[in-house]
Amino acid sequence: MRCRLVGLFWILVVASSPASTDGLLRPTLDSIRDARTVAVEGVPLLSGRLLSEFYGERGDVLVWVDLERIAQLSDLAQRSTSDGFRPEDFHAEHLRRLASPGVLDSLTGNERMAADLILSDALARYVHHQRYGKLDPVAVDSKWHDRAPASSEVILGDMSRALDGEDLETSLSEGFPRPFWYEDLKQALQSFTTRASLAGLPPLPAGPNLARGNRHPRVAMLRERLERLDGAAVATPPDADLFDAALHEAVLSFQRRSGLTADGVVGPSTLAALNGHGDETNAEQIRINLERMRWLYQDLPADYVFVDVAAFKVHLVRDGAFAWSTRAIVGTSETQTPMFRDTMDHLVFNPTWTVPVSIQKKMGRVSGDYRLVDRRTGKQVGGGDARDYKRYRLVQAPGPKNALGRVKFMFPNRHAIYLHDTPGKAAFGRQARALSNGCVRVQDPLALAEAILDQPNWDRSGIERLVERGRTRYVDLADDLPVLLYYLTAFADDQGKVGFRRDIYARDEALRAAFSAPVLRTRISFPEPPTEPPSTTPPKPEPAPDAEPSDKDTSVRLTGRDSAAGRVDERSSGTDGPDPAVSTLDPAQARPIGRL
Repeated sequence: MRCRLVGLFWILVVASSPASTDGLLRPTLDSIRDARTVAVEGVPLLSGRLLSEFYGERGDVLVWVDLERIAQLSDLAQRSTSDGFRPEDFHAEHLRRLASPGVLDSLTGNERMAADLILSDALARYVHHQRYGKLDPVAVDSKWHDRAPASSEVILGDMSRALDGEDLETSLSEGFPRPFWYEDLKQALQSFTTRASLAGLPPLPAGPNLARGNRHPRVAMLRERLERLDGAAVATPPDADLFDAALHEAVLSFQRRSGLTADGVVGPSTLAALNGHGDETNAEQIRINLERMRWLYQDLPADYVFVDVAAFKVHLVRDGAFAWSTRAIVGTSETQTPMFRDTMDHLVFNPTWTVPVSIQKKMGRVSGDYRLVDRRTGKQVGGGDARDYKRYRLVQAPGPKNALGRVKFMFPNRHAIYLHDTPGKAAFGRQARALSNGCVRVQDPLALAEAILDQPNWDRSGIERLVERGRTRYVDLADDLPVLLYYLTAFADDQGKVGFRRDIYARDEALRAAFSAPVLRTRISFPEPPTEPPSTTPPKPEPAPDAEPSDKDTSVRLTGRDSAAGRVDERSSGTDGPDPAVSTLDPAQARPIGRL
Protein backbone atom coordinates (compact mmCIF):
# COMPACT_ATOMS: atom_id res chain seq x y z
CA MET A 1 0.00 0.00 0.00
CA ARG A 2 2.85 2.36 0.82
CA CYS A 3 4.43 1.84 -2.59
CA ARG A 4 1.14 2.69 -4.33
CA LEU A 5 0.81 5.86 -2.27
CA VAL A 6 4.35 6.91 -3.13
CA GLY A 7 3.68 6.34 -6.83
CA LEU A 8 0.40 8.29 -6.61
CA PHE A 9 2.09 11.14 -4.79
CA TRP A 10 4.76 11.28 -7.48
CA ILE A 11 2.10 11.53 -10.19
CA LEU A 12 0.32 14.32 -8.31
CA VAL A 13 3.55 16.28 -7.92
CA VAL A 14 4.29 15.98 -11.61
CA ALA A 15 0.79 16.97 -12.70
CA SER A 16 0.58 20.01 -10.43
CA SER A 17 4.10 21.35 -10.81
CA PRO A 18 5.15 24.16 -13.12
CA ALA A 19 6.90 23.56 -16.42
CA SER A 20 10.33 24.17 -14.90
CA THR A 21 11.78 20.66 -14.84
CA ASP A 22 14.69 21.48 -12.54
CA GLY A 23 12.32 23.00 -10.03
CA LEU A 24 10.23 19.86 -10.15
CA LEU A 25 13.17 17.53 -9.62
CA ARG A 26 13.92 18.01 -5.92
CA PRO A 27 10.32 17.66 -4.65
CA THR A 28 10.00 14.49 -6.70
CA LEU A 29 13.27 13.08 -5.38
CA ASP A 30 12.22 13.89 -1.83
CA SER A 31 8.94 12.04 -2.38
CA ILE A 32 10.68 8.82 -3.51
CA ARG A 33 13.75 9.02 -1.26
CA ASP A 34 12.53 6.63 1.43
CA ALA A 35 10.21 4.46 -0.65
CA ARG A 36 10.84 0.73 -0.40
CA THR A 37 10.22 0.35 -4.13
CA VAL A 38 9.37 3.02 -6.68
CA ALA A 39 8.84 3.20 -10.44
CA VAL A 40 8.83 6.00 -13.02
CA GLU A 41 6.59 5.48 -16.05
CA GLY A 42 6.53 1.79 -15.12
CA VAL A 43 10.34 1.59 -14.92
CA PRO A 44 11.56 0.40 -11.48
CA LEU A 45 14.28 2.45 -9.83
CA LEU A 46 16.99 0.60 -7.91
CA SER A 47 17.08 3.07 -5.01
CA GLY A 48 15.18 6.31 -4.58
CA ARG A 49 17.64 7.48 -1.94
CA LEU A 50 20.65 6.78 -4.16
CA LEU A 51 19.17 8.90 -6.95
CA SER A 52 18.20 11.60 -4.48
CA GLU A 53 21.80 11.88 -3.27
CA PHE A 54 23.18 11.60 -6.80
CA TYR A 55 21.21 14.60 -8.01
CA GLY A 56 21.85 16.45 -4.76
CA GLU A 57 25.60 16.19 -5.35
CA ARG A 58 25.11 17.65 -8.84
CA GLY A 59 23.01 20.63 -7.80
CA ASP A 60 19.54 19.13 -8.38
CA VAL A 61 19.65 19.74 -12.12
CA LEU A 62 19.07 17.44 -15.07
CA VAL A 63 22.16 15.40 -15.84
CA TRP A 64 21.55 13.89 -19.28
CA VAL A 65 21.91 16.69 -21.82
CA ASP A 66 24.59 15.13 -24.08
CA LEU A 67 23.12 12.79 -26.70
CA GLU A 68 26.49 11.12 -27.29
CA ARG A 69 26.71 10.23 -23.59
CA ILE A 70 23.28 8.61 -23.75
CA ALA A 71 24.33 6.65 -26.84
CA GLN A 72 27.41 5.41 -24.94
CA LEU A 73 25.23 4.21 -22.08
CA SER A 74 22.92 2.45 -24.53
CA ASP A 75 25.90 0.76 -26.15
CA LEU A 76 27.18 -0.42 -22.74
CA ALA A 77 23.78 -1.94 -22.01
CA GLN A 78 23.80 -3.84 -25.30
CA ARG A 79 27.33 -5.15 -24.78
CA SER A 80 26.65 -6.20 -21.17
CA THR A 81 25.76 -9.64 -22.52
CA SER A 82 29.50 -10.40 -22.54
CA ASP A 83 29.35 -10.34 -18.72
CA GLY A 84 26.26 -12.50 -18.65
CA PHE A 85 23.73 -9.70 -18.19
CA ARG A 86 20.72 -8.96 -20.34
CA PRO A 87 20.38 -5.48 -21.90
CA GLU A 88 16.93 -5.21 -20.28
CA ASP A 89 18.70 -5.14 -16.90
CA PHE A 90 19.66 -1.55 -17.81
CA HIS A 91 16.40 -0.32 -19.42
CA ALA A 92 17.81 -0.98 -22.90
CA GLU A 93 14.60 -0.15 -24.78
CA HIS A 94 14.33 3.25 -23.11
CA LEU A 95 18.02 3.94 -23.72
CA ARG A 96 17.71 3.19 -27.44
CA ARG A 97 14.70 5.48 -27.73
CA LEU A 98 16.27 8.35 -25.80
CA ALA A 99 19.53 8.04 -27.78
CA SER A 100 17.67 8.67 -31.04
CA PRO A 101 18.16 12.20 -32.45
CA GLY A 102 15.44 14.63 -31.49
CA VAL A 103 13.67 12.43 -28.94
CA LEU A 104 15.15 13.98 -25.79
CA ASP A 105 14.67 17.54 -27.09
CA SER A 106 11.00 16.82 -27.72
CA LEU A 107 10.35 16.04 -24.06
CA THR A 108 9.27 18.73 -21.60
CA GLY A 109 8.19 18.97 -17.98
CA ASN A 110 7.45 15.70 -16.26
CA GLU A 111 8.35 13.58 -19.32
CA ARG A 112 11.79 15.16 -19.52
CA MET A 113 12.42 14.64 -15.82
CA ALA A 114 11.26 11.01 -15.98
CA ALA A 115 13.65 10.38 -18.87
CA ASP A 116 16.53 11.83 -16.85
CA LEU A 117 15.70 9.63 -13.83
CA ILE A 118 15.52 6.51 -16.00
CA LEU A 119 18.90 7.29 -17.57
CA SER A 120 20.49 7.88 -14.17
CA ASP A 121 18.98 4.67 -12.83
CA ALA A 122 20.39 2.78 -15.82
CA LEU A 123 23.84 4.12 -15.00
CA ALA A 124 23.40 3.32 -11.30
CA ARG A 125 22.38 -0.23 -12.16
CA TYR A 126 25.32 -0.67 -14.52
CA VAL A 127 27.78 0.45 -11.85
CA HIS A 128 26.09 -1.59 -9.11
CA HIS A 129 25.74 -4.78 -11.17
CA GLN A 130 29.29 -4.69 -12.50
CA ARG A 131 30.88 -3.93 -9.15
CA TYR A 132 28.67 -5.93 -6.75
CA GLY A 133 26.54 -8.18 -8.94
CA LYS A 134 22.96 -7.79 -10.11
CA LEU A 135 21.58 -9.67 -7.10
CA ASP A 136 22.05 -9.29 -3.38
CA PRO A 137 23.38 -12.72 -2.32
CA VAL A 138 21.72 -12.37 1.08
CA ALA A 139 18.36 -11.91 -0.64
CA VAL A 140 18.99 -15.01 -2.75
CA ASP A 141 19.78 -17.19 0.29
CA SER A 142 20.62 -15.60 3.62
CA LYS A 143 21.47 -18.94 5.23
CA TRP A 144 24.41 -19.81 2.99
CA HIS A 145 25.44 -16.42 1.57
CA ASP A 146 26.94 -13.48 3.40
CA ARG A 147 28.02 -10.03 2.23
CA ALA A 148 27.76 -6.45 3.43
CA PRO A 149 25.43 -4.11 1.53
CA ALA A 150 26.74 -2.25 -1.50
CA SER A 151 28.34 1.10 -0.70
CA SER A 152 26.46 4.21 -1.82
CA GLU A 153 29.68 6.22 -1.67
CA VAL A 154 31.42 3.84 -4.09
CA ILE A 155 28.46 3.72 -6.49
CA LEU A 156 28.02 7.50 -6.48
CA GLY A 157 31.75 8.00 -6.98
CA ASP A 158 31.74 5.68 -9.99
CA MET A 159 28.70 7.42 -11.47
CA SER A 160 30.28 10.85 -11.12
CA ARG A 161 33.58 9.72 -12.64
CA ALA A 162 31.71 8.17 -15.55
CA LEU A 163 29.79 11.36 -16.29
CA ASP A 164 32.76 13.65 -15.76
CA GLY A 165 35.23 11.58 -17.82
CA GLU A 166 35.86 11.68 -21.55
CA ASP A 167 33.55 8.74 -22.24
CA LEU A 168 31.54 6.30 -20.16
CA GLU A 169 33.26 3.10 -21.24
CA THR A 170 36.79 4.29 -20.48
CA SER A 171 35.83 5.83 -17.16
CA LEU A 172 33.93 2.74 -15.99
CA SER A 173 36.34 0.08 -17.27
CA GLU A 174 39.20 1.71 -15.36
CA GLY A 175 37.16 1.50 -12.17
CA PHE A 176 36.26 -2.19 -12.46
CA PRO A 177 39.46 -4.27 -12.38
CA ARG A 178 38.54 -7.96 -12.66
CA PRO A 179 40.42 -10.97 -11.26
CA PHE A 180 41.83 -13.41 -13.78
CA TRP A 181 39.37 -16.19 -12.99
CA TYR A 182 36.45 -13.86 -13.80
CA GLU A 183 38.00 -12.92 -17.11
CA ASP A 184 38.62 -16.61 -17.88
CA LEU A 185 34.97 -17.52 -17.31
CA LYS A 186 33.82 -14.45 -19.25
CA GLN A 187 35.99 -15.62 -22.16
CA ALA A 188 34.44 -19.06 -21.81
CA LEU A 189 30.94 -17.57 -22.08
CA GLN A 190 31.88 -15.84 -25.30
CA SER A 191 33.34 -18.97 -26.87
CA PHE A 192 30.48 -21.11 -25.56
CA THR A 193 27.80 -18.93 -27.15
CA THR A 194 29.61 -18.34 -30.47
CA ARG A 195 30.96 -21.80 -31.30
CA ALA A 196 28.89 -24.52 -32.94
CA SER A 197 26.40 -26.07 -30.51
CA LEU A 198 26.67 -29.64 -29.34
CA ALA A 199 23.00 -30.02 -30.22
CA GLY A 200 22.57 -33.04 -32.49
CA LEU A 201 25.79 -34.69 -31.32
CA PRO A 202 24.82 -38.02 -29.75
CA PRO A 203 25.91 -38.52 -26.14
CA LEU A 204 28.96 -40.63 -25.50
CA PRO A 205 27.50 -44.07 -24.76
CA ALA A 206 28.17 -45.93 -21.52
CA GLY A 207 30.67 -48.74 -21.48
CA PRO A 208 33.91 -49.85 -19.87
CA ASN A 209 36.33 -47.18 -18.65
CA LEU A 210 38.48 -45.64 -21.35
CA ALA A 211 42.16 -44.89 -20.70
CA ARG A 212 45.40 -44.33 -22.56
CA GLY A 213 46.33 -47.35 -24.66
CA ASN A 214 42.74 -48.60 -25.09
CA ARG A 215 41.24 -49.27 -28.51
CA HIS A 216 37.49 -48.90 -28.79
CA PRO A 217 34.95 -47.35 -31.22
CA ARG A 218 33.89 -44.95 -28.41
CA VAL A 219 37.36 -43.37 -28.47
CA ALA A 220 36.71 -41.58 -31.77
CA MET A 221 33.43 -40.24 -30.37
CA LEU A 222 35.27 -39.07 -27.26
CA ARG A 223 37.84 -37.21 -29.36
CA GLU A 224 35.11 -35.46 -31.40
CA ARG A 225 33.24 -34.38 -28.30
CA LEU A 226 36.34 -32.88 -26.68
CA GLU A 227 37.19 -31.07 -29.91
CA ARG A 228 33.80 -29.39 -29.96
CA LEU A 229 33.96 -28.55 -26.26
CA ASP A 230 37.44 -27.05 -26.45
CA GLY A 231 37.10 -25.48 -29.89
CA ALA A 232 40.45 -26.98 -30.96
CA ALA A 233 41.35 -30.19 -32.72
CA VAL A 234 42.82 -33.10 -30.77
CA ALA A 235 45.47 -34.78 -32.96
CA THR A 236 44.09 -38.02 -34.42
CA PRO A 237 46.47 -40.99 -34.73
CA PRO A 238 46.35 -43.30 -37.79
CA ASP A 239 44.13 -45.57 -35.73
CA ALA A 240 41.19 -43.31 -34.77
CA ASP A 241 40.02 -45.81 -32.17
CA LEU A 242 43.30 -45.57 -30.23
CA PHE A 243 43.29 -43.64 -26.94
CA ASP A 244 46.70 -42.00 -27.41
CA ALA A 245 48.80 -39.51 -25.41
CA ALA A 246 47.20 -36.41 -27.03
CA LEU A 247 43.71 -37.57 -26.09
CA HIS A 248 44.93 -38.42 -22.60
CA GLU A 249 46.12 -34.81 -22.13
CA ALA A 250 42.79 -33.46 -23.44
CA VAL A 251 40.89 -35.62 -20.94
CA LEU A 252 43.16 -34.47 -18.10
CA SER A 253 42.53 -30.82 -18.98
CA PHE A 254 38.77 -31.41 -19.06
CA GLN A 255 38.83 -33.20 -15.70
CA ARG A 256 40.86 -30.47 -13.98
CA ARG A 257 38.57 -27.64 -14.99
CA SER A 258 35.49 -29.74 -14.16
CA GLY A 259 36.62 -30.41 -10.59
CA LEU A 260 37.09 -34.13 -11.25
CA THR A 261 39.95 -36.41 -10.27
CA ALA A 262 42.53 -35.76 -13.00
CA ASP A 263 43.57 -39.33 -13.81
CA GLY A 264 42.94 -39.34 -17.57
CA VAL A 265 40.43 -42.18 -17.22
CA VAL A 266 36.94 -41.73 -18.69
CA GLY A 267 34.81 -43.43 -16.06
CA PRO A 268 31.20 -42.80 -14.99
CA SER A 269 31.82 -39.34 -13.45
CA THR A 270 33.83 -38.03 -16.40
CA LEU A 271 31.34 -39.54 -18.84
CA ALA A 272 28.45 -37.76 -17.09
CA ALA A 273 30.31 -34.45 -17.17
CA LEU A 274 31.14 -34.85 -20.88
CA ASN A 275 27.54 -35.58 -21.80
CA GLY A 276 26.23 -32.80 -19.57
CA HIS A 277 27.91 -30.19 -21.75
CA GLY A 278 25.23 -30.64 -24.38
CA ASP A 279 22.54 -29.24 -22.08
CA GLU A 280 21.11 -25.93 -23.29
CA THR A 281 21.14 -24.58 -19.73
CA ASN A 282 24.93 -24.55 -19.56
CA ALA A 283 25.28 -21.05 -21.04
CA GLU A 284 22.96 -19.84 -18.29
CA GLN A 285 25.04 -21.79 -15.77
CA ILE A 286 28.10 -19.80 -16.85
CA ARG A 287 26.13 -16.57 -16.46
CA ILE A 288 24.98 -17.29 -12.92
CA ASN A 289 28.51 -18.23 -11.89
CA LEU A 290 29.83 -14.95 -13.29
CA GLU A 291 27.19 -13.39 -11.05
CA ARG A 292 28.46 -15.35 -8.04
CA MET A 293 31.99 -14.18 -8.75
CA ARG A 294 30.86 -10.54 -8.73
CA TRP A 295 29.46 -10.91 -5.20
CA LEU A 296 32.89 -11.12 -3.55
CA TYR A 297 35.56 -9.79 -5.91
CA GLN A 298 35.49 -6.08 -5.06
CA ASP A 299 38.92 -4.41 -4.79
CA LEU A 300 40.91 -7.62 -4.50
CA PRO A 301 44.65 -7.22 -3.81
CA ALA A 302 47.21 -9.31 -5.67
CA ASP A 303 47.44 -11.92 -2.86
CA TYR A 304 44.55 -13.87 -1.32
CA VAL A 305 43.24 -17.34 -0.51
CA PHE A 306 40.63 -18.76 -2.91
CA VAL A 307 38.51 -21.65 -1.61
CA ASP A 308 36.77 -23.38 -4.52
CA VAL A 309 34.08 -25.23 -2.56
CA ALA A 310 32.35 -27.16 -5.36
CA ALA A 311 35.73 -28.33 -6.70
CA PHE A 312 37.02 -29.28 -3.21
CA LYS A 313 40.15 -27.16 -3.68
CA VAL A 314 42.08 -24.44 -1.86
CA HIS A 315 44.30 -22.09 -3.88
CA LEU A 316 46.78 -19.46 -2.73
CA VAL A 317 46.91 -16.55 -5.16
CA ARG A 318 50.11 -14.54 -5.38
CA ASP A 319 50.57 -11.61 -7.76
CA GLY A 320 47.24 -12.34 -9.42
CA ALA A 321 47.83 -16.01 -10.27
CA PHE A 322 47.37 -19.39 -8.62
CA ALA A 323 50.68 -20.04 -6.90
CA TRP A 324 49.79 -23.09 -4.80
CA SER A 325 46.84 -25.50 -4.59
CA THR A 326 45.73 -28.48 -2.55
CA ARG A 327 42.70 -30.69 -2.09
CA ALA A 328 40.08 -29.81 0.48
CA ILE A 329 37.13 -31.30 2.33
CA VAL A 330 34.04 -29.07 2.62
CA GLY A 331 30.67 -29.17 4.34
CA THR A 332 27.97 -31.72 3.66
CA SER A 333 24.65 -30.78 2.07
CA GLU A 334 23.19 -30.53 5.59
CA THR A 335 26.12 -28.54 7.04
CA GLN A 336 27.13 -26.55 3.98
CA THR A 337 30.20 -24.37 3.74
CA PRO A 338 28.76 -20.85 3.33
CA MET A 339 29.88 -18.45 0.62
CA PHE A 340 31.45 -15.29 2.00
CA ARG A 341 34.64 -13.25 2.19
CA ASP A 342 36.71 -12.36 5.22
CA THR A 343 40.29 -11.64 6.23
CA MET A 344 42.87 -14.08 7.61
CA ASP A 345 44.97 -12.45 10.31
CA HIS A 346 46.64 -15.30 12.20
CA LEU A 347 47.49 -18.99 12.27
CA VAL A 348 47.31 -21.36 15.22
CA PHE A 349 49.80 -24.22 15.45
CA ASN A 350 48.89 -27.17 17.69
CA PRO A 351 45.38 -25.80 18.26
CA THR A 352 42.94 -26.92 20.88
CA TRP A 353 39.39 -27.66 19.79
CA THR A 354 36.34 -26.51 21.71
CA VAL A 355 33.70 -29.10 20.84
CA PRO A 356 30.46 -27.56 19.54
CA VAL A 357 27.41 -28.22 21.69
CA SER A 358 25.74 -30.18 18.88
CA ILE A 359 28.55 -32.72 19.07
CA GLN A 360 29.31 -32.48 22.81
CA LYS A 361 25.85 -33.52 23.96
CA LYS A 362 26.22 -36.82 22.08
CA MET A 363 29.70 -37.77 23.32
CA GLY A 364 29.19 -39.24 26.83
CA ARG A 365 32.45 -40.46 28.37
CA VAL A 366 35.59 -39.08 26.76
CA SER A 367 39.27 -39.97 26.83
CA GLY A 368 42.10 -38.12 28.52
CA ASP A 369 42.64 -36.14 25.31
CA TYR A 370 39.77 -33.91 26.42
CA ARG A 371 39.28 -31.61 29.38
CA LEU A 372 36.09 -30.25 30.93
CA VAL A 373 35.91 -26.55 31.67
CA ASP A 374 33.25 -25.22 34.04
CA ARG A 375 31.32 -22.51 32.19
CA ARG A 376 30.64 -20.59 35.41
CA THR A 377 34.20 -20.43 36.75
CA GLY A 378 36.27 -20.94 33.60
CA LYS A 379 38.34 -23.52 35.48
CA GLN A 380 39.19 -27.03 34.38
CA VAL A 381 37.48 -29.74 36.43
CA GLY A 382 38.68 -33.24 37.15
CA GLY A 383 35.46 -35.07 36.45
CA GLY A 384 31.93 -34.60 35.19
CA ASP A 385 29.50 -35.67 32.52
CA ALA A 386 30.64 -34.32 29.15
CA ARG A 387 27.05 -34.41 27.90
CA ASP A 388 26.13 -31.70 30.42
CA TYR A 389 26.86 -28.94 27.89
CA LYS A 390 25.00 -26.31 29.90
CA ARG A 391 27.54 -26.64 32.69
CA TYR A 392 30.72 -27.69 30.89
CA ARG A 393 32.66 -26.85 27.80
CA LEU A 394 34.56 -29.74 26.29
CA VAL A 395 38.03 -28.97 24.98
CA GLN A 396 40.28 -31.34 23.06
CA ALA A 397 43.98 -30.96 23.82
CA PRO A 398 46.56 -30.31 21.06
CA GLY A 399 48.13 -33.29 19.41
CA PRO A 400 48.04 -35.59 16.39
CA LYS A 401 44.54 -36.82 17.27
CA ASN A 402 43.09 -33.33 17.60
CA ALA A 403 40.14 -32.82 15.25
CA LEU A 404 41.77 -29.66 13.90
CA GLY A 405 45.08 -31.38 13.27
CA ARG A 406 48.29 -29.42 13.65
CA VAL A 407 47.30 -25.99 12.32
CA LYS A 408 44.26 -23.85 11.66
CA PHE A 409 44.00 -20.67 9.61
CA MET A 410 41.91 -18.00 11.29
CA PHE A 411 39.73 -15.36 9.63
CA PRO A 412 37.28 -14.60 12.46
CA ASN A 413 33.73 -14.51 11.14
CA ARG A 414 30.19 -14.91 12.40
CA HIS A 415 29.91 -18.37 10.81
CA ALA A 416 32.78 -19.79 12.91
CA ILE A 417 34.25 -21.17 9.68
CA TYR A 418 37.99 -21.54 9.12
CA LEU A 419 40.57 -23.69 7.31
CA HIS A 420 42.36 -26.40 9.25
CA ASP A 421 44.31 -29.65 9.21
CA THR A 422 42.70 -32.99 10.01
CA PRO A 423 43.98 -36.35 11.28
CA GLY A 424 41.65 -38.10 8.80
CA LYS A 425 43.84 -38.01 5.69
CA ALA A 426 42.26 -40.96 3.89
CA ALA A 427 39.16 -38.95 2.90
CA PHE A 428 41.27 -36.74 0.62
CA GLY A 429 41.51 -39.71 -1.75
CA ARG A 430 37.79 -39.49 -2.49
CA GLN A 431 36.55 -37.65 -5.56
CA ALA A 432 33.54 -36.09 -3.80
CA ARG A 433 34.65 -34.56 -0.51
CA ALA A 434 31.57 -32.86 0.99
CA LEU A 435 32.15 -34.45 4.39
CA SER A 436 32.74 -31.79 7.05
CA ASN A 437 30.49 -29.85 9.41
CA GLY A 438 31.15 -26.66 7.43
CA CYS A 439 34.81 -25.83 7.94
CA VAL A 440 37.36 -26.47 5.20
CA ARG A 441 39.89 -29.23 5.87
CA VAL A 442 43.17 -28.84 3.98
CA GLN A 443 45.16 -31.79 2.67
CA ASP A 444 48.63 -30.24 3.05
CA PRO A 445 48.20 -27.54 5.71
CA LEU A 446 51.86 -27.18 6.68
CA ALA A 447 52.75 -26.38 3.08
CA LEU A 448 49.93 -23.83 3.02
CA ALA A 449 51.22 -22.31 6.27
CA GLU A 450 54.70 -22.00 4.79
CA ALA A 451 53.34 -20.38 1.63
CA ILE A 452 51.18 -17.92 3.57
CA LEU A 453 53.87 -16.91 6.08
CA ASP A 454 56.38 -16.66 3.21
CA GLN A 455 59.41 -15.77 5.34
CA PRO A 456 62.86 -17.37 5.55
CA ASN A 457 62.47 -18.06 9.29
CA TRP A 458 59.12 -19.78 8.63
CA ASP A 459 60.30 -22.50 6.28
CA ARG A 460 58.91 -26.03 6.33
CA SER A 461 61.57 -27.48 8.61
CA GLY A 462 61.09 -24.68 11.15
CA ILE A 463 57.32 -25.11 11.10
CA GLU A 464 57.68 -28.86 11.64
CA ARG A 465 59.96 -28.26 14.64
CA LEU A 466 57.38 -25.90 16.12
CA VAL A 467 54.65 -28.47 15.62
CA GLU A 468 56.73 -31.19 17.25
CA ARG A 469 57.05 -29.13 20.42
CA GLY A 470 53.32 -29.62 20.92
CA ARG A 471 52.60 -26.21 22.43
CA THR A 472 49.82 -24.03 21.06
CA ARG A 473 51.24 -21.04 19.20
CA TYR A 474 49.35 -18.09 17.73
CA VAL A 475 51.17 -16.46 14.83
CA ASP A 476 50.05 -13.14 13.38
CA LEU A 477 50.41 -12.58 9.67
CA ALA A 478 52.65 -9.71 8.68
CA ASP A 479 49.85 -8.60 6.32
CA ASP A 480 46.22 -9.59 6.52
CA LEU A 481 45.14 -11.90 3.71
CA PRO A 482 41.64 -11.92 2.15
CA VAL A 483 39.91 -15.30 2.09
CA LEU A 484 37.20 -15.92 -0.52
CA LEU A 485 34.95 -18.94 -0.07
CA TYR A 486 33.26 -19.38 -3.45
CA TYR A 487 30.60 -21.86 -4.51
CA LEU A 488 31.06 -22.12 -8.27
CA THR A 489 29.48 -24.74 -10.52
CA ALA A 490 31.23 -23.42 -13.64
CA PHE A 491 34.88 -22.48 -13.87
CA ALA A 492 37.30 -21.94 -16.76
CA ASP A 493 41.02 -22.14 -17.39
CA ASP A 494 43.15 -19.42 -18.96
CA GLN A 495 42.23 -20.70 -22.43
CA GLY A 496 38.56 -20.09 -21.77
CA LYS A 497 37.81 -23.82 -21.60
CA VAL A 498 34.94 -24.23 -19.20
CA GLY A 499 34.33 -27.05 -16.75
CA PHE A 500 31.02 -27.66 -15.05
CA ARG A 501 30.86 -28.97 -11.48
CA ARG A 502 28.14 -30.93 -9.77
CA ASP A 503 25.75 -28.67 -7.87
CA ILE A 504 26.43 -30.45 -4.57
CA TYR A 505 24.38 -27.97 -2.53
CA ALA A 506 21.51 -27.59 -5.06
CA ARG A 507 21.86 -23.79 -5.16
CA ASP A 508 21.77 -23.22 -8.92
CA GLU A 509 18.01 -23.41 -9.49
CA ALA A 510 17.11 -20.61 -7.08
CA LEU A 511 19.90 -18.39 -8.40
CA ARG A 512 18.90 -19.03 -12.01
CA ALA A 513 15.32 -17.98 -11.28
CA ALA A 514 16.38 -14.84 -9.41
CA PHE A 515 18.93 -13.85 -12.04
CA SER A 516 16.37 -13.98 -14.85
CA ALA A 517 13.90 -11.73 -12.99
CA PRO A 518 14.06 -7.91 -12.77
CA VAL A 519 15.59 -6.37 -9.65
CA LEU A 520 13.26 -3.91 -7.94
CA ARG A 521 15.54 -2.92 -5.07
CA THR A 522 18.73 -3.94 -3.30
CA ARG A 523 20.64 -3.38 -0.07
CA ILE A 524 22.76 -0.21 -0.20
CA SER A 525 24.52 1.28 2.80
CA PHE A 526 24.50 5.05 3.28
CA PRO A 527 26.77 6.92 5.69
CA GLU A 528 24.80 8.43 8.52
CA PRO A 529 25.85 11.56 10.43
CA PRO A 530 26.85 10.83 14.02
CA THR A 531 24.07 11.44 16.52
CA GLU A 532 26.47 12.38 19.31
CA PRO A 533 30.18 13.19 19.63
CA PRO A 534 32.33 10.06 19.89
CA SER A 535 33.60 9.26 23.35
CA THR A 536 37.28 9.79 24.02
CA THR A 537 37.29 7.04 26.63
CA PRO A 538 37.87 3.60 25.13
CA PRO A 539 35.19 1.09 26.11
CA LYS A 540 36.12 -1.55 28.64
CA PRO A 541 36.44 -4.91 26.84
CA GLU A 542 33.97 -7.58 27.80
CA PRO A 543 35.02 -11.22 27.91
CA ALA A 544 33.50 -13.54 25.32
CA PRO A 545 30.96 -15.74 27.13
CA ASP A 546 32.05 -18.98 25.47
CA ALA A 547 35.74 -18.20 25.07
CA GLU A 548 38.33 -20.72 26.09
CA PRO A 549 40.44 -19.62 29.08
CA SER A 550 44.03 -18.60 28.48
CA ASP A 551 46.78 -20.99 29.47
CA LYS A 552 50.11 -19.29 30.15
CA ASP A 553 52.03 -22.49 29.49
CA THR A 554 50.52 -23.32 26.12
CA SER A 555 48.81 -20.29 24.62
CA VAL A 556 50.98 -17.41 23.46
CA ARG A 557 50.86 -15.21 20.42
CA LEU A 558 54.05 -14.80 18.42
CA THR A 559 54.03 -11.57 16.47
CA GLY A 560 56.29 -9.60 14.19
CA ARG A 561 54.10 -6.51 14.36
CA ASP A 562 53.57 -3.71 16.85
CA SER A 563 51.29 -4.71 19.71
CA ALA A 564 50.18 -3.42 23.08
CA ALA A 565 53.00 -5.35 24.67
CA GLY A 566 55.64 -3.71 22.50
CA ARG A 567 57.31 -4.55 19.19
CA VAL A 568 58.75 -8.03 18.78
CA ASP A 569 61.95 -8.40 16.80
CA GLU A 570 61.00 -10.19 13.57
CA ARG A 571 64.20 -12.19 13.76
CA SER A 572 63.02 -13.78 16.99
CA SER A 573 59.48 -14.58 15.78
CA GLY A 574 60.44 -17.55 13.64
CA THR A 575 60.40 -21.21 14.45
CA ASP A 576 64.07 -22.04 14.32
CA GLY A 577 65.18 -20.10 17.37
CA PRO A 578 64.18 -19.45 20.97
CA ASP A 579 60.78 -18.03 21.84
CA PRO A 580 60.64 -14.24 21.49
CA ALA A 581 61.53 -12.13 24.47
CA VAL A 582 58.15 -10.40 24.27
CA SER A 583 54.92 -12.22 23.53
CA THR A 584 51.36 -11.61 24.49
CA LEU A 585 48.75 -13.92 25.88
CA ASP A 586 46.25 -14.79 23.24
CA PRO A 587 42.96 -13.02 23.91
CA ALA A 588 40.14 -15.45 24.47
CA GLN A 589 37.95 -13.88 21.79
CA ALA A 590 40.50 -14.82 19.12
CA ARG A 591 39.60 -18.46 19.59
CA PRO A 592 35.97 -18.81 18.52
CA ILE A 593 34.15 -22.08 18.91
CA GLY A 594 34.08 -23.51 15.41
CA ARG A 595 32.75 -26.25 13.23
CA LEU A 596 34.77 -29.02 11.66
